Amino acid sequence: MKLKLKVEVVSRETIKPSRPTPHYLRTFNLSFLDQTAPAVYAPLILLYVDPIIHHTNTIVKQSSSSSSSSSSSSSSSSSRCDLLKKSLSETLTRYYTLAGRMKDDSFSVNCNDAGIEYVEARVTTNNNVRLSDVIENPDIHQLVDQFLPCEPAGFKISSKPFLAVQVNLFDCGGMVIGLLIYHTLADASSLITFIKDWAAIARGGATDHDEQIEQSTNRPHLDLLPTLFPHRDLIGFAQATGMKREEIVTKRLVFEASKIAELRKRSTTTTNINGGSDDVQEYPTRVEAVSAFIWGRFIDAFEKKKHQGPSGGGSSGGAAVRAYGMSHAVNMRRRMVPPLPANCFGNMALASMAMISINNVELGRKDLYPNLVGKVREAIMKIDDHRVRELQGRDAFVAYMKEYEQIYSSCTAILHFTSLCGFPSYEADFGWGKPEWVSAATYAYNNAVALMNTRSRDGIEAWVNMTKEDMAEFERDEQLLTFVSRL
Repeated sequence: MKLKLKVEVVSRETIKPSRPTPHYLRTFNLSFLDQTAPAVYAPLILLYVDPIIHHTNTIVKQSSSSSSSSSSSSSSSSSRCDLLKKSLSETLTRYYTLAGRMKDDSFSVNCNDAGIEYVEARVTTNNNVRLSDVIENPDIHQLVDQFLPCEPAGFKISSKPFLAVQVNLFDCGGMVIGLLIYHTLADASSLITFIKDWAAIARGGATDHDEQIEQSTNRPHLDLLPTLFPHRDLIGFAQATGMKREEIVTKRLVFEASKIAELRKRSTTTTNINGGSDDVQEYPTRVEAVSAFIWGRFIDAFEKKKHQGPSGGGSSGGAAVRAYGMSHAVNMRRRMVPPLPANCFGNMALASMAMISINNVELGRKDLYPNLVGKVREAIMKIDDHRVRELQGRDAFVAYMKEYEQIYSSCTAILHFTSLCGFPSYEADFGWGKPEWVSAATYAYNNAVALMNTRSRDGIEAWVNMTKEDMAEFERDEQLLTFVSRL
Protein backbone atom coordinates (compact mmCIF):
# COMPACT_ATOMS: atom_id res chain seq x y z
CA MET A 1 0.00 0.00 0.00
CA LYS A 2 1.33 3.42 -0.95
CA LEU A 3 2.27 5.54 2.03
CA LYS A 4 0.13 8.63 2.51
CA LEU A 5 0.81 11.51 4.88
CA LYS A 6 -1.58 14.18 6.03
CA VAL A 7 0.15 17.25 7.46
CA GLU A 8 -2.27 19.61 9.19
CA VAL A 9 -1.09 22.97 10.53
CA VAL A 10 -2.37 23.45 14.09
CA SER A 11 -0.67 26.73 15.00
CA ARG A 12 1.32 29.53 13.43
CA GLU A 13 3.14 32.27 15.30
CA THR A 14 6.03 34.70 15.20
CA ILE A 15 9.07 34.03 17.37
CA LYS A 16 11.06 37.11 18.33
CA PRO A 17 14.46 37.45 20.04
CA SER A 18 14.27 37.01 23.81
CA ARG A 19 16.00 40.37 24.24
CA PRO A 20 15.70 43.50 22.08
CA THR A 21 18.51 44.19 19.65
CA PRO A 22 20.50 47.29 20.72
CA HIS A 23 19.93 50.40 18.60
CA TYR A 24 23.53 50.51 17.41
CA LEU A 25 23.00 47.10 15.77
CA ARG A 26 19.70 47.95 14.12
CA THR A 27 21.18 48.36 10.61
CA PHE A 28 23.17 45.49 9.16
CA ASN A 29 24.93 45.93 5.82
CA LEU A 30 25.17 42.89 3.60
CA SER A 31 28.47 41.75 2.13
CA PHE A 32 28.76 41.76 -1.66
CA LEU A 33 28.76 37.95 -1.50
CA ASP A 34 25.33 38.26 0.14
CA GLN A 35 24.29 40.64 -2.63
CA THR A 36 25.11 38.08 -5.31
CA ALA A 37 23.57 35.07 -3.57
CA PRO A 38 20.28 33.78 -5.03
CA ALA A 39 17.21 35.42 -3.54
CA VAL A 40 15.61 32.09 -2.63
CA TYR A 41 14.92 30.01 0.45
CA ALA A 42 17.25 27.07 1.15
CA PRO A 43 15.61 24.05 2.85
CA LEU A 44 16.82 21.51 5.39
CA ILE A 45 14.78 18.83 7.14
CA LEU A 46 15.73 17.01 10.36
CA LEU A 47 13.87 13.81 11.28
CA TYR A 48 13.87 12.50 14.88
CA VAL A 49 12.42 9.14 15.88
CA ASP A 50 11.74 7.43 19.25
CA PRO A 51 12.63 10.49 21.31
CA ILE A 52 14.66 10.21 24.45
CA ILE A 53 14.52 13.52 26.25
CA HIS A 54 17.55 14.45 28.31
CA HIS A 55 16.51 17.71 29.92
CA THR A 56 16.56 19.07 33.45
CA ASN A 57 18.05 15.73 34.58
CA THR A 58 15.03 13.69 33.43
CA ILE A 59 14.73 10.96 30.83
CA VAL A 60 11.42 10.30 29.11
CA LYS A 61 11.12 7.52 26.52
CA GLN A 62 8.07 6.84 24.38
CA SER A 63 6.40 3.44 24.82
CA SER A 64 4.25 2.27 21.93
CA SER A 65 2.78 -0.58 24.01
CA SER A 66 1.48 1.58 26.84
CA SER A 67 -2.24 2.28 26.92
CA SER A 68 -1.42 5.88 27.77
CA SER A 69 1.06 6.26 24.92
CA SER A 70 -1.17 8.71 23.05
CA SER A 71 -1.56 11.12 25.97
CA SER A 72 2.09 10.63 26.91
CA SER A 73 3.12 11.44 23.36
CA SER A 74 0.95 14.56 23.34
CA SER A 75 2.39 15.77 26.64
CA SER A 76 5.94 15.02 25.53
CA SER A 77 5.40 16.77 22.19
CA SER A 78 4.00 19.83 23.92
CA SER A 79 6.97 20.13 26.27
CA ARG A 80 9.42 19.64 23.43
CA CYS A 81 7.71 22.32 21.35
CA ASP A 82 7.82 24.73 24.29
CA LEU A 83 11.54 24.04 24.63
CA LEU A 84 12.10 24.58 20.91
CA LYS A 85 10.29 27.91 20.93
CA LYS A 86 12.03 29.19 24.05
CA SER A 87 15.49 28.19 22.85
CA LEU A 88 14.76 29.54 19.36
CA SER A 89 13.91 32.91 20.88
CA GLU A 90 17.17 32.81 22.85
CA THR A 91 19.14 31.87 19.74
CA LEU A 92 17.68 34.74 17.72
CA THR A 93 19.22 37.14 20.22
CA ARG A 94 22.59 36.00 18.92
CA TYR A 95 21.46 35.84 15.29
CA TYR A 96 19.50 39.06 15.39
CA THR A 97 19.80 39.64 11.63
CA LEU A 98 17.52 36.65 10.99
CA ALA A 99 14.76 38.32 13.00
CA GLY A 100 14.91 41.48 10.86
CA ARG A 101 13.53 42.49 7.49
CA MET A 102 15.16 43.57 4.24
CA LYS A 103 15.33 47.31 3.67
CA ASP A 104 14.10 48.80 0.41
CA ASP A 105 17.67 49.35 -0.81
CA SER A 106 18.22 45.54 -0.75
CA PHE A 107 21.75 46.21 0.55
CA SER A 108 20.96 46.21 4.24
CA VAL A 109 18.76 44.63 6.89
CA ASN A 110 16.56 46.44 9.37
CA CYS A 111 17.25 44.44 12.55
CA ASN A 112 13.91 45.40 14.06
CA ASP A 113 13.18 42.12 15.89
CA ALA A 114 10.15 41.49 13.68
CA GLY A 115 10.79 37.78 14.22
CA ILE A 116 10.70 34.53 12.29
CA GLU A 117 7.80 32.29 11.32
CA TYR A 118 7.16 29.25 13.51
CA VAL A 119 4.60 26.60 12.55
CA GLU A 120 3.43 23.47 14.35
CA ALA A 121 1.74 20.69 12.43
CA ARG A 122 0.19 17.32 13.23
CA VAL A 123 1.06 14.40 10.92
CA THR A 124 -1.18 11.40 10.42
CA THR A 125 -0.48 8.40 8.21
CA ASN A 126 -2.48 5.57 6.74
CA ASN A 127 -2.29 2.43 8.92
CA ASN A 128 -0.71 4.46 11.76
CA VAL A 129 2.76 4.15 10.27
CA ARG A 130 5.56 5.34 12.54
CA LEU A 131 8.11 7.94 11.48
CA SER A 132 10.85 5.30 11.50
CA ASP A 133 8.87 3.41 8.85
CA VAL A 134 8.27 6.60 6.86
CA ILE A 135 12.03 7.15 6.63
CA GLU A 136 12.51 3.66 5.20
CA ASN A 137 9.90 4.27 2.49
CA PRO A 138 11.55 4.43 -0.96
CA ASP A 139 9.25 7.31 -1.95
CA ILE A 140 10.23 9.45 1.04
CA HIS A 141 11.78 12.08 -1.26
CA GLN A 142 8.28 12.71 -2.66
CA LEU A 143 6.90 13.33 0.84
CA VAL A 144 9.39 15.49 2.72
CA ASP A 145 8.35 18.81 1.14
CA GLN A 146 5.18 18.66 3.26
CA PHE A 147 7.36 19.18 6.34
CA LEU A 148 8.43 22.67 5.21
CA PRO A 149 6.58 25.86 6.21
CA CYS A 150 6.27 26.91 2.55
CA GLU A 151 7.78 25.92 -0.78
CA PRO A 152 11.43 26.92 -1.24
CA ALA A 153 10.99 28.80 -4.54
CA GLY A 154 11.94 32.46 -4.42
CA PHE A 155 9.55 35.39 -4.04
CA LYS A 156 9.65 39.03 -3.00
CA ILE A 157 11.21 39.22 0.45
CA SER A 158 10.50 42.80 1.58
CA SER A 159 7.86 41.79 4.12
CA LYS A 160 8.78 38.14 4.59
CA PRO A 161 10.85 36.58 7.39
CA PHE A 162 14.39 35.42 6.71
CA LEU A 163 13.81 32.16 8.57
CA ALA A 164 10.80 29.87 8.80
CA VAL A 165 10.53 26.73 10.93
CA GLN A 166 7.88 24.02 10.90
CA VAL A 167 7.76 21.41 13.68
CA ASN A 168 5.84 18.33 12.53
CA LEU A 169 4.57 15.96 15.23
CA PHE A 170 3.76 12.28 14.70
CA ASP A 171 1.45 10.31 17.01
CA CYS A 172 4.29 7.86 17.64
CA GLY A 173 6.33 10.66 19.21
CA GLY A 174 8.52 11.24 16.17
CA MET A 175 9.29 14.79 15.19
CA VAL A 176 10.38 16.44 11.96
CA ILE A 177 11.85 19.95 11.94
CA GLY A 178 11.70 21.65 8.55
CA LEU A 179 13.66 24.86 8.05
CA LEU A 180 13.84 27.45 5.29
CA ILE A 181 16.51 30.15 5.44
CA TYR A 182 16.83 33.07 3.04
CA HIS A 183 19.95 32.48 0.95
CA THR A 184 20.79 36.19 0.67
CA LEU A 185 21.58 36.18 4.39
CA ALA A 186 23.11 32.74 4.86
CA ASP A 187 24.76 29.85 3.05
CA ALA A 188 24.65 26.16 4.00
CA SER A 189 27.47 26.51 6.52
CA SER A 190 25.62 29.35 8.25
CA LEU A 191 22.39 27.36 8.43
CA ILE A 192 24.18 24.41 10.04
CA THR A 193 25.91 26.77 12.49
CA PHE A 194 22.57 28.30 13.46
CA ILE A 195 20.96 24.90 14.01
CA LYS A 196 23.96 23.74 16.06
CA ASP A 197 23.73 26.76 18.37
CA TRP A 198 19.95 26.46 18.66
CA ALA A 199 20.30 22.81 19.67
CA ALA A 200 23.05 23.60 22.19
CA ILE A 201 20.91 26.26 23.87
CA ALA A 202 17.95 23.86 23.96
CA ARG A 203 20.06 21.14 25.59
CA GLY A 204 21.42 23.54 28.17
CA GLY A 205 18.01 24.86 29.06
CA ALA A 206 19.14 28.46 28.46
CA THR A 207 18.30 29.32 32.06
CA ASP A 208 20.79 32.16 32.29
CA HIS A 209 21.19 33.47 28.80
CA ASP A 210 23.08 36.66 29.66
CA GLU A 211 25.82 34.69 31.39
CA GLN A 212 25.76 32.06 28.67
CA ILE A 213 26.31 34.65 25.95
CA GLU A 214 29.12 36.41 27.80
CA GLN A 215 30.99 33.16 28.45
CA SER A 216 30.46 31.67 25.01
CA THR A 217 33.53 31.42 22.82
CA ASN A 218 31.41 30.40 19.84
CA ARG A 219 29.28 33.49 19.48
CA PRO A 220 28.57 33.89 15.75
CA HIS A 221 30.65 36.38 13.79
CA LEU A 222 27.97 38.43 12.05
CA ASP A 223 30.09 41.42 11.01
CA LEU A 224 33.23 39.66 9.77
CA LEU A 225 32.15 38.91 6.20
CA PRO A 226 30.65 42.38 5.53
CA THR A 227 33.98 43.78 6.76
CA LEU A 228 36.07 41.54 4.50
CA PHE A 229 33.70 41.83 1.53
CA PRO A 230 31.82 45.14 1.94
CA HIS A 231 28.74 45.67 -0.19
CA ARG A 232 29.27 47.58 -3.41
CA ASP A 233 27.39 48.85 -6.42
CA LEU A 234 27.74 45.98 -8.87
CA ILE A 235 26.80 47.75 -12.06
CA GLY A 236 25.56 45.33 -14.67
CA PHE A 237 24.98 42.51 -12.20
CA ALA A 238 21.40 41.49 -11.45
CA GLN A 239 20.78 39.30 -8.41
CA ALA A 240 18.75 36.21 -9.16
CA THR A 241 15.36 37.07 -7.68
CA GLY A 242 13.98 33.57 -7.79
CA MET A 243 14.37 30.15 -9.28
CA LYS A 244 13.22 29.58 -12.81
CA ARG A 245 9.95 27.83 -12.24
CA GLU A 246 9.67 24.69 -14.35
CA GLU A 247 8.00 21.33 -14.07
CA ILE A 248 10.86 19.62 -12.25
CA VAL A 249 11.23 15.98 -11.25
CA THR A 250 13.36 15.17 -8.20
CA LYS A 251 15.09 11.83 -7.72
CA ARG A 252 17.13 10.72 -4.71
CA LEU A 253 20.17 8.68 -5.73
CA VAL A 254 21.81 6.73 -2.91
CA PHE A 255 25.49 5.85 -3.31
CA GLU A 256 26.61 3.32 -0.72
CA ALA A 257 30.18 3.48 0.62
CA SER A 258 31.27 0.41 -1.37
CA LYS A 259 30.11 1.95 -4.65
CA ILE A 260 31.84 5.24 -3.86
CA ALA A 261 35.04 3.29 -3.22
CA GLU A 262 34.69 1.74 -6.69
CA LEU A 263 34.29 5.15 -8.27
CA ARG A 264 37.30 6.54 -6.44
CA LYS A 265 39.40 3.58 -7.58
CA ARG A 266 38.34 4.13 -11.20
CA SER A 267 39.86 7.60 -11.18
CA THR A 268 43.04 7.02 -9.20
CA THR A 269 46.08 8.95 -10.42
CA THR A 270 49.73 8.08 -9.81
CA THR A 271 52.28 10.77 -8.99
CA ASN A 272 56.06 10.29 -9.00
CA ILE A 273 57.98 11.69 -6.03
CA ASN A 274 61.55 11.54 -4.77
CA GLY A 275 62.98 11.96 -8.23
CA GLY A 276 60.72 9.33 -9.72
CA SER A 277 61.80 6.55 -7.38
CA ASP A 278 58.47 6.38 -5.57
CA ASP A 279 54.88 6.42 -6.77
CA VAL A 280 52.02 7.89 -4.77
CA GLN A 281 48.43 7.07 -5.60
CA GLU A 282 45.97 9.93 -5.28
CA TYR A 283 42.26 9.35 -4.89
CA PRO A 284 39.49 11.91 -5.39
CA THR A 285 37.31 12.75 -2.41
CA ARG A 286 33.91 11.11 -2.02
CA VAL A 287 32.20 14.30 -3.21
CA GLU A 288 34.50 14.71 -6.21
CA ALA A 289 34.01 11.10 -7.29
CA VAL A 290 30.21 11.17 -7.02
CA SER A 291 29.91 14.64 -8.59
CA ALA A 292 31.99 13.66 -11.60
CA PHE A 293 30.02 10.43 -12.04
CA ILE A 294 26.66 12.23 -11.99
CA TRP A 295 28.03 14.88 -14.36
CA GLY A 296 29.10 12.14 -16.77
CA ARG A 297 25.71 10.43 -16.73
CA PHE A 298 24.09 13.86 -17.17
CA ILE A 299 26.22 14.48 -20.29
CA ASP A 300 25.42 11.04 -21.67
CA ALA A 301 21.69 11.55 -21.11
CA PHE A 302 21.77 14.86 -22.98
CA GLU A 303 23.73 13.32 -25.84
CA LYS A 304 21.26 10.45 -26.17
CA LYS A 305 18.31 12.80 -26.08
CA LYS A 306 19.94 14.99 -28.72
CA HIS A 307 20.36 12.12 -31.17
CA GLN A 308 16.93 10.67 -30.50
CA GLY A 309 15.24 13.99 -31.22
CA PRO A 310 13.55 14.99 -34.50
CA SER A 311 16.79 16.48 -35.87
CA GLY A 312 19.22 14.13 -34.12
CA GLY A 313 19.93 12.05 -37.18
CA GLY A 314 21.63 9.21 -35.34
CA SER A 315 25.37 9.43 -36.04
CA SER A 316 25.32 12.62 -38.07
CA GLY A 317 27.59 15.45 -37.05
CA GLY A 318 30.16 13.15 -35.44
CA ALA A 319 32.87 15.84 -35.43
CA ALA A 320 30.63 18.52 -33.98
CA VAL A 321 31.97 19.76 -30.65
CA ARG A 322 29.62 20.39 -27.75
CA ALA A 323 30.46 21.83 -24.34
CA TYR A 324 29.02 20.80 -20.99
CA GLY A 325 29.57 22.71 -17.78
CA MET A 326 29.60 22.02 -14.06
CA SER A 327 29.53 24.36 -11.07
CA HIS A 328 30.25 23.31 -7.49
CA ALA A 329 29.71 25.53 -4.45
CA VAL A 330 32.89 25.77 -2.35
CA ASN A 331 33.00 26.91 1.28
CA MET A 332 35.69 29.61 1.20
CA ARG A 333 36.00 29.81 5.00
CA ARG A 334 38.24 26.75 4.91
CA ARG A 335 40.26 28.00 1.94
CA MET A 336 41.66 31.13 3.55
CA VAL A 337 44.99 31.10 5.41
CA PRO A 338 44.41 31.06 8.29
CA PRO A 339 40.87 29.65 7.90
CA LEU A 340 37.96 31.82 8.93
CA PRO A 341 35.92 30.62 11.93
CA ALA A 342 33.28 28.04 11.04
CA ASN A 343 30.69 30.23 12.78
CA CYS A 344 31.39 33.14 10.44
CA PHE A 345 27.77 33.89 9.50
CA GLY A 346 26.64 34.94 6.04
CA ASN A 347 27.52 33.90 2.50
CA MET A 348 31.07 32.64 2.02
CA ALA A 349 30.62 30.17 -0.82
CA LEU A 350 31.78 30.50 -4.39
CA ALA A 351 30.84 28.44 -7.42
CA SER A 352 33.85 26.66 -8.87
CA MET A 353 33.41 26.06 -12.58
CA ALA A 354 34.53 23.42 -15.05
CA MET A 355 33.76 22.71 -18.69
CA ILE A 356 34.44 19.83 -21.05
CA SER A 357 34.17 19.84 -24.84
CA ILE A 358 33.33 16.56 -26.58
CA ASN A 359 32.19 15.19 -29.90
CA ASN A 360 30.46 11.97 -30.89
CA VAL A 361 33.71 10.21 -31.72
CA GLU A 362 35.23 10.92 -28.28
CA LEU A 363 32.02 9.97 -26.52
CA GLY A 364 32.02 6.55 -28.12
CA ARG A 365 35.71 5.71 -27.85
CA LYS A 366 36.90 6.78 -24.42
CA ASP A 367 35.89 6.65 -20.80
CA LEU A 368 35.32 10.29 -19.88
CA TYR A 369 35.03 9.64 -16.16
CA PRO A 370 38.71 10.06 -15.13
CA ASN A 371 38.83 13.27 -17.17
CA LEU A 372 35.67 14.57 -15.51
CA VAL A 373 37.04 13.77 -12.06
CA GLY A 374 40.18 15.73 -12.89
CA LYS A 375 38.17 18.73 -14.05
CA VAL A 376 35.94 18.70 -10.95
CA ARG A 377 38.95 18.37 -8.66
CA GLU A 378 40.90 21.10 -10.46
CA ALA A 379 37.96 23.52 -10.35
CA ILE A 380 37.45 23.02 -6.61
CA MET A 381 41.17 23.30 -5.83
CA LYS A 382 41.38 26.63 -7.67
CA ILE A 383 39.32 28.20 -4.89
CA ASP A 384 42.31 28.81 -2.60
CA ASP A 385 43.52 31.60 -0.31
CA HIS A 386 44.91 33.61 -3.22
CA ARG A 387 41.66 33.33 -5.17
CA VAL A 388 39.55 34.31 -2.17
CA ARG A 389 41.67 37.37 -1.39
CA GLU A 390 41.59 38.37 -5.06
CA LEU A 391 37.81 38.49 -4.89
CA GLN A 392 37.99 41.21 -2.26
CA GLY A 393 38.77 43.53 -5.15
CA ARG A 394 35.89 44.63 -7.36
CA ASP A 395 37.71 44.04 -10.67
CA ALA A 396 38.50 40.42 -9.82
CA PHE A 397 34.90 39.69 -8.90
CA VAL A 398 33.59 41.28 -12.10
CA ALA A 399 36.09 39.16 -14.05
CA TYR A 400 34.85 36.06 -12.23
CA MET A 401 31.24 36.88 -13.09
CA LYS A 402 32.15 37.40 -16.75
CA GLU A 403 33.94 34.04 -16.80
CA TYR A 404 30.88 32.38 -15.30
CA GLU A 405 28.58 34.02 -17.85
CA GLN A 406 30.89 32.98 -20.70
CA ILE A 407 30.82 29.33 -19.61
CA TYR A 408 27.07 29.51 -19.08
CA SER A 409 26.41 30.90 -22.56
CA SER A 410 28.77 28.51 -24.38
CA CYS A 411 27.55 25.24 -22.84
CA THR A 412 24.83 22.95 -24.09
CA ALA A 413 23.86 22.41 -20.44
CA ILE A 414 25.32 23.05 -16.98
CA LEU A 415 24.85 20.93 -13.87
CA HIS A 416 24.95 22.81 -10.55
CA PHE A 417 26.18 21.05 -7.39
CA THR A 418 26.03 21.96 -3.74
CA SER A 419 27.23 19.69 -0.95
CA LEU A 420 26.45 19.45 2.76
CA CYS A 421 28.59 16.35 3.19
CA GLY A 422 31.34 18.24 4.99
CA PHE A 423 29.06 19.84 7.58
CA PRO A 424 27.97 18.38 10.95
CA SER A 425 24.28 18.28 10.05
CA TYR A 426 23.72 15.07 12.03
CA GLU A 427 24.93 16.65 15.30
CA ALA A 428 21.76 18.67 15.98
CA ASP A 429 20.70 17.22 19.35
CA PHE A 430 18.00 19.35 21.00
CA GLY A 431 17.85 17.05 24.00
CA TRP A 432 16.16 13.95 22.60
CA GLY A 433 18.97 12.54 20.51
CA LYS A 434 20.51 13.24 17.14
CA PRO A 435 18.41 13.13 13.97
CA GLU A 436 17.85 9.74 12.41
CA TRP A 437 17.99 11.35 8.99
CA VAL A 438 18.80 14.78 7.55
CA SER A 439 17.09 15.46 4.26
CA ALA A 440 17.18 17.91 1.40
CA ALA A 441 13.98 18.82 -0.44
CA THR A 442 12.79 19.32 -3.99
CA TYR A 443 13.62 22.47 -5.93
CA ALA A 444 11.74 24.01 -8.84
CA TYR A 445 15.24 24.58 -10.22
CA ASN A 446 16.50 22.73 -13.26
CA ASN A 447 19.79 20.79 -13.39
CA ALA A 448 20.58 21.17 -9.69
CA VAL A 449 22.09 18.50 -7.42
CA ALA A 450 22.28 18.60 -3.62
CA LEU A 451 24.68 16.12 -2.00
CA MET A 452 23.97 14.90 1.54
CA ASN A 453 25.47 12.29 3.84
CA THR A 454 23.45 9.11 4.17
CA ARG A 455 22.17 8.00 7.56
CA SER A 456 25.23 5.76 7.91
CA ARG A 457 27.42 8.86 7.27
CA ASP A 458 29.71 6.98 4.86
CA GLY A 459 27.48 7.10 1.78
CA ILE A 460 26.10 10.00 -0.23
CA GLU A 461 22.55 10.89 -1.23
CA ALA A 462 22.26 12.97 -4.38
CA TRP A 463 19.02 14.90 -4.78
CA VAL A 464 18.85 15.49 -8.53
CA ASN A 465 16.43 17.97 -10.11
CA MET A 466 15.73 17.87 -13.85
CA THR A 467 12.87 18.40 -16.24
CA LYS A 468 10.58 15.43 -16.70
CA GLU A 469 11.94 14.75 -20.19
CA ASP A 470 15.59 14.89 -19.15
CA MET A 471 15.02 12.79 -16.04
CA ALA A 472 13.33 10.06 -18.08
CA GLU A 473 16.56 9.65 -20.06
CA PHE A 474 18.88 10.13 -17.09
CA GLU A 475 17.27 7.60 -14.74
CA ARG A 476 17.41 4.70 -17.19
CA ASP A 477 21.15 5.04 -17.75
CA GLU A 478 22.71 1.60 -17.25
CA GLN A 479 25.89 2.86 -15.60
CA LEU A 480 23.86 4.95 -13.18
CA LEU A 481 21.71 2.00 -12.19
CA THR A 482 24.84 -0.04 -11.52
CA PHE A 483 26.12 2.37 -8.89
CA VAL A 484 22.99 3.58 -7.07
CA SER A 485 21.06 1.48 -4.57
CA ARG A 486 17.92 3.60 -4.67
CA LEU A 487 16.48 5.78 -7.39
